[in-house]
Amino acid sequence: MAFTFKHGDRPVEGYTIQRAVGRGGFGEVYYAVSDGGKDVALKYLRDNPEVELRGVEACMNLKNPHLISIYDVRKSAAGEPFIVMEYVSGPSLRDLLTAEPGGLGSAKALFFLKGMCEGLSYLHDRGIVHRDLKPGNIFYDDGYVKIGDYGLSKFMSVSRHSAHTSSVGTVHYMAPEVGSGNYSRAIDVYAVGVMLFEMLTGRVPFEGASMGEVLMKHLTQAPNVDGLPEPFARVIGKALEKDPQHRYATVDDLMTDVLGAEAARSSLSVFNPELSLSGAAARGISDPRPGPVGAGGGAFGPPPPPRTPPPAAAPYIAASGKPLAPEVSTGRVRYAGFWIRTGAVIIDSIVLLLPTALAQMMLPVLGG
Repeated sequence: MAFTFKHGDRPVEGYTIQRAVGRGGFGEVYYAVSDGGKDVALKYLRDNPEVELRGVEACMNLKNPHLISIYDVRKSAAGEPFIVMEYVSGPSLRDLLTAEPGGLGSAKALFFLKGMCEGLSYLHDRGIVHRDLKPGNIFYDDGYVKIGDYGLSKFMSVSRHSAHTSSVGTVHYMAPEVGSGNYSRAIDVYAVGVMLFEMLTGRVPFEGASMGEVLMKHLTQAPNVDGLPEPFARVIGKALEKDPQHRYATVDDLMTDVLGAEAARSSLSVFNPELSLSGAAARGISDPRPGPVGAGGGAFGPPPPPRTPPPAAAPYIAASGKPLAPEVSTGRVRYAGFWIRTGAVIIDSIVLLLPTALAQMMLPVLGG
């Protein structure tokens, strides 16, 4: 599908599009330059703008070095909504994992973990649960780990532990309770645990041939942490507890537990991100090709002739945040189809797995 805008277009007054960089969430993302010369990402909310724009004004007031900044919400002459965001030129965590399929090593994993936890702590303290954490939404830029893609974020009262308006996340990073509509910050703790496992091993803890099989493993299996050193094995095990009450209460608690180990503190203290995560070596990609942003890879394209943008491994592609008013029931309608399909896949998986499970249960009875 062709992008809506091309190089040189000015859909929003004051910004000139340089190139398309990807699709994700509810629309398209472009690298653009302001009339004053500032590099920005323009997100065109082509699909469901009312969902994405809900409360985005409040996100513009979030200020943290570990979060992608949202600058403004603008409309074209035709009334099309755009979000003006910080342009991130560094690689995503997904890019790094692709370049290092065996895992990043403990020092680099700790660096990303610390940045993620600091950014999430800031969000959680303000009642915001990210709800779609995954490597494609985590970036490195100029010495900082930054969290992006707030397209599914939700403002929550700290005393309210559930909501029923939208499904969330990518299946490999999705906490077991999400299917029942429980969207507390514990689901972010769970996703952090999954990413820590992936950063150390190069693979996610629960894999399967279908979405249903992966979901069933999230519901029924413990992660295999054999071979992982402490404190990582213990921390991952606790972060991935099936019962959210048994996980770390906060991401700060998780990070404190990790840094309680002298080896972890020492490894993190000597890690130099500028040596390990800068330039082409950080991207590990010598011939970047276009790919879906936020769906497991970066989005690249040749730079426009008049201007060469900073090297882009995976620009930030989405923004949202706490709604200014309580969520409305339309969200339930929007995501009902997803959970109907998910439920059907799970039922299919149960039907396939039930004979094996029953046979295993009967072995003691039959003396097997």
